[in-house]
Amino acid sequence: MEYLDSEGFVREVLTKILLAILSKKLSEKLSEKLSEKLSEIFVDSKLSANVTGSKKQQGATEIQSPSELSNVLSSKGDKLYLLPGASRELPRQFAAGGREVNFVTLAKHKEIIEYSTSDQVISISLGMTAGELDELTAKNKQFLPLSCDHESTLFDVINSGDGGLWEHAFGGPRDLVMGLHAVLTDGKTIKTGGKVVKNVTGYDTTKIFVGGRMYFGIPIAAHLRLYARPEWTHTMELAAGSVLQLLDQASVFMQSDIPITTLIISGSRDGGARMFVQLTGHKVVADELVKPLKAIAAKALSIRETASEFDSKEEKLLQHCQANIDAVEISASISQMRLILSLLSDVISGKTEIKIRPGTGRFLICCNSAVEKSAVLDHLRDALEKESLSLVAAYADEALERKIERIGITEEGSSNQAIVRSLKLRFDQKRILNPLVSW
Repeated sequence: MEYLDSEGFVREVLTKILLAILSKKLSEKLSEKLSEKLSEIFVDSKLSANVTGSKKQQGATEIQSPSELSNVLSSKGDKLYLLPGASRELPRQFAAGGREVNFVTLAKHKEIIEYSTSDQVISISLGMTAGELDELTAKNKQFLPLSCDHESTLFDVINSGDGGLWEHAFGGPRDLVMGLHAVLTDGKTIKTGGKVVKNVTGYDTTKIFVGGRMYFGIPIAAHLRLYARPEWTHTMELAAGSVLQLLDQASVFMQSDIPITTLIISGSRDGGARMFVQLTGHKVVADELVKPLKAIAAKALSIRETASEFDSKEEKLLQHCQANIDAVEISASISQMRLILSLLSDVISGKTEIKIRPGTGRFLICCNSAVEKSAVLDHLRDALEKESLSLVAAYADEALERKIERIGITEEGSSNQAIVRSLKLRFDQKRILNPLVSW
């Protein structure tokens, strides 16, 4: 958060507030209490945690183009770490070990390499933002169905591997990136996949980099599959007392032949739950498809409908896909999601938000603290082992490293660590890419 990077700024604001209050000639005792309270706010708030829990990278370099990247790799070699994204504060637990930390943004790398409107394929440099690409493709009534912040670069989106709202219908980046160019730490550029939809050469290699968080290589360009741009969106918002009720309803919707674009569930034990279902396309078709969808909705559910021209930003709904720092994401089927909800009923607080994309198996537990996150993981490890089950969970550890762990019963030799080490050695021999990630 750029606006929270100055401890001095925060202290100055709080001091001004305190002085303004004291200028009203309040009693000395009350003034002392107010002063103590403001100090508590500063120390205990999440805002303070962002300031004091991290360290600023002094003079950190942002690498904004492939030429800059090439120069850095050739001149500094194994004397640095490269992290994806803009220059930012890093967790205090992170030890650079004397290495210089540089950030890769590719912000100046915005070339349109090739655009075939008839094939619905575009090849671009990944410094282009999602908004810039959307503006370009909209002129031809096409779009890239990746729901994200329009200020994010395609470099950011491909590294994250999250497709947002429209994953249910179109899949995520791994389904839409047909091929890419990636720079390895030895300076070489490799090409995977291709520009033809049916071409499968190098397709699996592409998947290593898409969603890889720049752990194996640095993607700099990609061939992306586009789709016809919808003209209309019809949204149904279904409300219920629990996430489980809506999960059952989602299963019914998914078993129908109705082409749903968006299917997401968000809720907590105290706040109830909501499911958002979207149908997109031509106005007449989208509005007509809502009728059979409503017919198979449970009568006990409250339904609210809205309809409007297609909006590629969808900022209001996008928040229901986003995680917080203490979130645990689990990959699971609908039946496994039901089990997880049952297992965690006495572990998570009533305010802990659950966010689910049933069609893609994303089950997100937005824990309210690191303590709750630890309790959730410990409980699931024990409970799944007793059930003789295993699931894959992703979360940030104490050092904010991304961990991917198979929890529950694991067969001997089922760990992917040997494969990951082999890939890391193959693609990042200098071990300088994104040390904040651990698979």
